Amino acid sequence: MKSKSCLILDDSEADANYLKQQLTLLPFFDSLSVSSSIEEALGLLATQRVDLLFLDVKLNGQSGLQLLKHYSELPPVIITSAYPEYAIDSYEIGKTVDYLLKPFSYERLLISINRALSIQISSGSMAEIDFIFLKMGRKIQRFEFKSIDYVEAYGIYSKVISDGQVRTVNERLVTLTDLLPSKLFLRVHKSYVINITKITSFDRNYLWLGQLKIPIGISFRPRLEGLLRLFDRTEEID
Repeated sequence: MKSKSCLILDDSEADANYLKQQLTLLPFFDSLSVSSSIEEALGLLATQRVDLLFLDVKLNGQSGLQLLKHYSELPPVIITSAYPEYAIDSYEIGKTVDYLLKPFSYERLLISINRALSIQISSGSMAEIDFIFLKMGRKIQRFEFKSIDYVEAYGIYSKVISDGQVRTVNERLVTLTDLLPSKLFLRVHKSYVINITKITSFDRNYLWLGQLKIPIGISFRPRLEGLLRLFDRTEEID
C-alpha cells in the first residue's frame, strides 16, 4: 500500500496537535501538514499531494464548509468539529466521508480513516488496500483481509477469526459490516460476517468454511440469492 499524505485544517493548535499525534501512530502516513486558515490550506492543496483532509468547521471567523462548497479538487474529507449542528450540511455538500464530533476517541478516528481509505479505492485514485486497523483493548491491530475467515458478534464487541486465532475487537458487528469490503465479506446472519472466498460448501440453510458450519439467517437470504439459485439448479439436475 502506498504511503499517504494528510492535511489538518484547524485553528485550534491544541486540537491540531492532538490529531497529528494520533495519526503518527499509523504507519502509512508519510506526511502530516497542519494549517490554521483556508487560504493557507488552499496553497498546500495546490502545491502538494494530499490524500486525506481533516477539516474543522469554525476557523477564526471563516467556515470550513465554504471550502467544501467552492473547491472542487478535494481529497476525501473528515470533518472534525465541536458543533453537531453542521453535520447535515457537510454531508449534503457531498464531499464529506465522516463527521467526528470533538472530543473523539482514537477508536472512532480509526473508523473514519478506514472509511476514507475505502472511498479512495472505489474512486480508483489509489492502489488496492488489503488490510484494516482495528482496536483490541488498548492496542491497535492490523488484519489482512485475506487472512480473516469470519467475524462473529460478541455483545458490544466482535470476534475476528484470523490465521487460526480468535481476537476480540472493540467494534460491533454492524460497524464491521460497513468497514469490511463488500466484494470479500458478506453478512449472512445477525451474528456472522463471512469471507466469501473461504466458503467450501453450502445448502439452503448453512454455509461451511471447512469444518465450520455457519447458519444463514432468513432475513439475509436475499443477499445469497445467486448461491441459492445455483443450489436449486443442482437439485433439479439430480
